[in-house]
Amino acid sequence: MITVVVGLVFGFWYGSQAILRTNYPALAVASTSMLPTLNVGDLIVVQGTKATEINPGLTTGDVVVFKSPMNLDKLIVHRAIKVEHTGGEYIITTHGDNNPPGATETFPERNLVGKVIGKFPFLGNFALFTYALGSGYFFIIIAIIILIVILALPFGGEKKKTSEPTVRKTRKLFGKLDIQTLYLTVTNVILILLIVFSLWGSFTFWQIGSDPAQDVTIRGMFSDVQYYLGNQFGHLQTYNNVSGVFLLQGLLTYRIDTIADDQSRTGVSAFSWAQFFIIVLAAVDLWTLTKYLRLRRSKEQSSIADNEALKDQEKRI
Repeated sequence: MITVVVGLVFGFWYGSQAILRTNYPALAVASTSMLPTLNVGDLIVVQGTKATEINPGLTTGDVVVFKSPMNLDKLIVHRAIKVEHTGGEYIITTHGDNNPPGATETFPERNLVGKVIGKFPFLGNFALFTYALGSGYFFIIIAIIILIVILALPFGGEKKKTSEPTVRKTRKLFGKLDIQTLYLTVTNVILILLIVFSLWGSFTFWQIGSDPAQDVTIRGMFSDVQYYLGNQFGHLQTYNNVSGVFLLQGLLTYRIDTIADDQSRTGVSAFSWAQFFIIVLAAVDLWTLTKYLRLRRSKEQSSIADNEALKDQEKRI
């Protein structure tokens, strides 16, 4: 089973590389240079692309990932503002949404990793944290996750069928509370709390993996909308002058566009955790209801069969 889980993980990773045409299909944002478009801890999805396929613009340009010309081992994510062909190659100029005007970076196409096509809020914090601790801790945590998955999976062979009718006993907690009811209640409460947090929640913690290490705040969708208006509350620097916010929602996705310095700034499509948890909640409750109705129907059929058998026995007497 461990081999299967590990195979699925590596298969997914290498499959993503092939589909997205890049060696870096998923990356964690480590700095604040792209606030509020990208927050520290966002897991971005990167698609390999050519310079000619990039849409440049100070506020509407594609967000791209590239290797720093000063250090090829360092990856930077900024918005492309200019693409030009000079000296026999394409040169791309970028600017961080949260950087001062004029603070641009220029690099050749050979340093281009790809463009950002989406993000998973919060999820990159795990990668940043384990990377800061070291690869040894990373594999330990992965092993723990795999072990939890294995323990959560149902094992065991099929129950032996007997000709004699058996009475199903419901497990009780402390002799009073139905274990299945408790499990369903706890699951519903957890999912509802996750939905609420994904919409309105906010949580600040020390992220040792950020660049530099600092306090990082993860926010729900509507809390993020408020943060985009940061200048009114003193959250963002003055050159990130956001005066308007537009929330665009799709199936399991949303995007926050803004008006910054009287210009429209395009956001990055984000995975909607709120919608995801709502779907999971509906699936859990629907499965439980279906199971209950099936059991009730089975009991009714069994009761009808017992009554018919009793009537036949009375007739024989």
